[in-house]
Amino acid sequence: MERRLFTGWRIALLTIFSLSIYIYLPSLMGGAIWDDTELISGLGFGKNTLLSAFTHPFLKIYFRPLTSASFVMDSSFARSTPFFYHQTNMLLHAFTAVLIACLTLAVTKKQLAGVLAGLFFATQPVQVDATAWIGGRTDVLSSFFLAAFMLSLVLYHQTAKKPWLVCSVIAFFLGAISKEQALAIFPAIPLSVYVFGSRKSSDAWRLCIPFGVAVVLFVGMWAICAPFPSGALNSVIDTITVALRTAALYGSAFFVPHDRSLLSWTLENYKGPLWIAIGAFLVAGSATLFLYTWKRNRALGWLAICALLVYIPISNFPSVPTLTVAPYRCAEAGTAVACLLGAGFAWTVTSKKWLLAIPFAANLVAGVVVTLWGIHVWTSELNFFDEAAHTDHHFIAGVTHYAEGLNSQNKWKESYQWSDGLLTWVFGTKQWQALIEDKKTGALSADVKERMHSNSGKPDPRILGYVVSLAGASLADQNQKPQAIQLYKDALVIAPTDPRINFAYGKLIVKTDRKEAMRHWEMALKVSPKFPVCAAALAHERIIDGNYADAVRLLEPSMDAIGWNSDSWIDLADAKIGLQDYTGASAALDQAEKAILVTKPKIEARRKKIRDMLSHIRPLPSTPTGRA
Repeated sequence: MERRLFTGWRIALLTIFSLSIYIYLPSLMGGAIWDDTELISGLGFGKNTLLSAFTHPFLKIYFRPLTSASFVMDSSFARSTPFFYHQTNMLLHAFTAVLIACLTLAVTKKQLAGVLAGLFFATQPVQVDATAWIGGRTDVLSSFFLAAFMLSLVLYHQTAKKPWLVCSVIAFFLGAISKEQALAIFPAIPLSVYVFGSRKSSDAWRLCIPFGVAVVLFVGMWAICAPFPSGALNSVIDTITVALRTAALYGSAFFVPHDRSLLSWTLENYKGPLWIAIGAFLVAGSATLFLYTWKRNRALGWLAICALLVYIPISNFPSVPTLTVAPYRCAEAGTAVACLLGAGFAWTVTSKKWLLAIPFAANLVAGVVVTLWGIHVWTSELNFFDEAAHTDHHFIAGVTHYAEGLNSQNKWKESYQWSDGLLTWVFGTKQWQALIEDKKTGALSADVKERMHSNSGKPDPRILGYVVSLAGASLADQNQKPQAIQLYKDALVIAPTDPRINFAYGKLIVKTDRKEAMRHWEMALKVSPKFPVCAAALAHERIIDGNYADAVRLLEPSMDAIGWNSDSWIDLADAKIGLQDYTGASAALDQAEKAILVTKPKIEARRKKIRDMLSHIRPLPSTPTGRA
């Protein structure tokens, strides 16, 4: 009998895959946002090589070598074009949706449940940050391998075929080196024996052995290459409160999707007794639902345990490694949650319990709407930080980048208002500037540090100092120079070695206090030697002082970054002329003519100077040849 190529199930899987791609098509046109530039260039993990990917921490904090390696592999053909990095994320998301459908079918034996689970995952709002953002690669990659791990483990139990076990072990290990939190699913491995297998403890222990080897291998690699994760030191009450507020955020993101759940990057939107009560209700409700499911259908109960295990590391109970609660962090938990939603929706439909089907249908529709809305946020950095700042006013990085964007659009007054509002919240007073000046570094009280901790995981004073300097930049652009200078001094009190602050302050005072400006530029370069704009500014002053050799030393390594401006090439030409290197000076002027911003009169003036200098150099008399 001839087998059909396109069965109903295969058509359904193809539809799920196609829908997953179609929904995220707008993200293909998205640019690099936030950490993306570092990841695309490879600087986020040392160098853009496979060796560096496996030997350097991911973004200097995490051990995620496979995620780093995926960026290296993309770069081999992408050539820094964001389109291809977005494409990889999209394809991973689509394949994961197909795996979720197959996993649900394997667990429930119902094709409708599998199709609905795949649709829930494809349109799940918590997947937007992971899929539409290049930097979300760590989550979309880990989700793919977690889904593959669960599916192959279930198929191993159902078929007793060893290749499925090998696939499951490999997927488990690859998921762990994509995102270390995937290791938390390990307890589901022995438990699967009691759900799908023989229910013998000896079999459970034997099954753990190959997965245990994978864990040992991961720990060994991590111990060599990764920093130790930092935790939060909270009281018991604070820990419980934060965990319940986190549950409220993630619970609403999964079960009542809305724009705030998609773009909340701190817990400040979920503050107050109401959200604590909602979090407690969700925790109690989830526990009750789990117990009910475990008694009625242990296979679904096992999926619920998988979702819970992956959620625990980011539940803020305890708070490791940070208190940052952006929804993309729970993308992996969304794999098992989509299976449960699909199975539940299918049951209500087949049982004709239409009243119970309404919440599932509403969740699916709301997910589609919120997902489609959320994708456009990630199409540009300006869009993202605009939405992020307006959705979560206390998101320090978001508000800071948004204020920077406003400054670049000459909206200085509005930029200052955003910076001022953020600093008022961080310091707990509208008189934050007086507080800094009166208490100096003591202005960073325990309350201030805790508010910063809830944003970035650690109270880094450089972040706060930069926000203060950003407020100063807004005032400087409004011709309020004395007030701006004072704000920069306040910023340096908080973060005296921050290179960005030192550079900007030097630019502000260079015309009135040139020596002091140069001192701050030297400080900036001491902390950050690869700071091309600062190097160019200092080099210009060195040329004025006749220190041509130092100017060349500063300029030459920086030209790849600042060569778009012909003035930098002209400065290099001036330095070369000062060293009587006329060939080098001419080469620099040739490059100046190819720059984006070209100043022809300056270039011609230097060429004339070189010709005049060469005309005054008399050739040496020739030595007569022949016999004496």
